[in-house]
Amino acid sequence: MARSLGPVVAALGRGAASQLHPRMLGLLVLPFVVAIAFWILSAWFLWEPVTGWFQAMVFQGDGWMARGYRAVAPYGLGGLSTWIPNLFAFLLLVPIAIATALALIALLAMPVVVRHLGSGPYADVERRGSLALGANLWNVFRSLAVFVLGYLLTMPLWLIPPLALVVPWLWWGWLTARLMRFDSLVEHAAGSERAALIAADGRNYLMLGLAVALLNYIPPLFLVAPVLSALVFAHYSLSRLRDRRTLGAPGSEEMPAAAIGGKRR
Repeated sequence: MARSLGPVVAALGRGAASQLHPRMLGLLVLPFVVAIAFWILSAWFLWEPVTGWFQAMVFQGDGWMARGYRAVAPYGLGGLSTWIPNLFAFLLLVPIAIATALALIALLAMPVVVRHLGSGPYADVERRGSLALGANLWNVFRSLAVFVLGYLLTMPLWLIPPLALVVPWLWWGWLTARLMRFDSLVEHAAGSERAALIAADGRNYLMLGLAVALLNYIPPLFLVAPVLSALVFAHYSLSRLRDRRTLGAPGSEEMPAAAIGGKRR
């Protein structure tokens, strides 16, 4: 177990160090712009429809929640019909905003991160992949669809105090791993290499996702979480890809000459 954690811990440390590079600090502007734009659009187009729908569904009609509300409203709790729908809208729209920022980081910022590292500590890792925009978009769409559906379905678990923190964290970690592992490999790894590495290191990728997802709970560190996630996953993927090629592991398209020569000897 400790041995398998080594590459994970190393990637976290290297990612944190790389975040201090001026180019990577400048990249932090993108999540800010995306978040601000989404919040403006949400407040303008979505907030009132979402709160109105939830208010009508919960506090009107003959449902048990509506009857309960009418029973307690005369005792100074009439404001529940206002702040609970607002809380629901907040819990619904905030993760969508952050997930959108994370998806755009994976699509737009990850290539910058990979090329930055690929021209530095991983200049020896040959590029055998491509941008594969269609595959990238499909991965983002599929991951976001599962995330949003799962997030909504598991919201009732938030009524159990410990799970109110644990369940969102698990979903953030899963989404981060799904988005970042693909985009961190797509330029340097051929299709077979990418599939083999994701299959072999799936647990470590999830651990990385859960580790960086913890930053969403720590202000102001959540502001650097998207770009830092890209750096951490790029370090891990490129390092592991280099190791697999050096060892001639299954899934790499060709075995390095040094490894072949070593086996012949």
